[in-house]
Amino acid sequence: MYASTRIALATGLVAALLTLSATTASAAPTPAPHTERLGTSPTGEQADSYTYGPEFSADGRFAVFTSEATNLVPGDTNGQSDVFVRDLRKGTVERVNVSSTGVQADNTSSAFDISRDGRYVLFTSQARNLVHWDTPPPADEWVDDVYLHDRRTGRTERLSFGTDGRSVDVGGAEMSADARYVAFTARPNRMEADDPNGYRMLYLLDRRTGKVKRVSERTRPEWTSVVYDVSDDGSRIVYNQFQYRGPGSALWAYDIRKGTQQQLNVTPDGTPTTASAVDASLTANGRYVAFSSSAPDLVPDDTNGDSDVFVRDLRTGKIRRISHNAETAFGTQSPEISPDGRYVAYEATPRNRATGYFGVGNVYLRDLRTGTVRLVSKSVTGGTVEDEAVTLYSVTRGGKEVGLSSGSTQLVPDDTNGVTDGFVRHLR
Repeated sequence: MYASTRIALATGLVAALLTLSATTASAAPTPAPHTERLGTSPTGEQADSYTYGPEFSADGRFAVFTSEATNLVPGDTNGQSDVFVRDLRKGTVERVNVSSTGVQADNTSSAFDISRDGRYVLFTSQARNLVHWDTPPPADEWVDDVYLHDRRTGRTERLSFGTDGRSVDVGGAEMSADARYVAFTARPNRMEADDPNGYRMLYLLDRRTGKVKRVSERTRPEWTSVVYDVSDDGSRIVYNQFQYRGPGSALWAYDIRKGTQQQLNVTPDGTPTTASAVDASLTANGRYVAFSSSAPDLVPDDTNGDSDVFVRDLRTGKIRRISHNAETAFGTQSPEISPDGRYVAYEATPRNRATGYFGVGNVYLRDLRTGTVRLVSKSVTGGTVEDEAVTLYSVTRGGKEVGLSSGSTQLVPDDTNGVTDGFVRHLR
């Protein structure tokens, strides 16, 4: 065979392969936005009891959630709410609120956070058989403590300890993406030997050093604390202090490295606002915080009389208001800001101001760069859900996945279990 003929054949073969490759690549389906239900059994059956929304690992692969269902994993016979991790790539589910030897919890547990790589899961539990107790709690004392489960080694450890070894009655917990810093609220009269105060305060555990410090602002000992978030990089905590019986409320950002506090619900001149600020969420680097408030004096010209979402730049102090639709929505609330700070998801409930009729709350995602808004809680027919409100839990980097929870039967096909489910909305 002549060389020219071989070259021509080779050229034709390469061209054919390139054409086939291009055809194959173009034929590969692009994943369309869709909603995935978290609570399904290994055989695809829907959860037989309540399931709640997820928190995500950094890449959105792993979702940690709480469920009372008994059919998500084999051997779930404790009759309690448990903590599960779903691998969204493989579709597998594992239960993680177990002892280091795999024993299931003897009481209720709740999921709170998952590490950047999905290795560590932070949860609270009233169980008393997950770890050894030097001082066993009284049989009638069912209060929560903080636990960390290592999915790689299977080890479960208790992170909250009272001065006498008892439970510290935890209210909530959050952690940095590497699981070094764990913030939780607990009662000082159990955490500190010389403090009789029974209102929960915020504490910070550095797992690298083993040291625990009190974070809550100390001039208001009668105010209780609620922790909302720890930035992924471990630089800041955002939490609330409020009076049980009174109007007082302060939203704080605590700088972990500097040990300083910054109040967030303040007017442009630094005066505390007349209304509370709640449901705060931090970006990965701790620079931006999103929260909701009905205060009319956080920004100029706030005249809608409803709650709004605000995004504050903790470096410059600048604040931005996000209102879904002042004419048709009853407030914009419960935000989650994406780790990269570009997107803010929030809940909004429609209202007919002429009739006073309130509709069903749905979840939306706003692109802070372009201003565009997308419906996240899209029903199977393409519009908003109309039967049950949807609760927002979390959003991943780039706004790719959003964690939801709802009793609606309209988010996925064939939802007939009649209970609240947890969902992941895949937007890209």
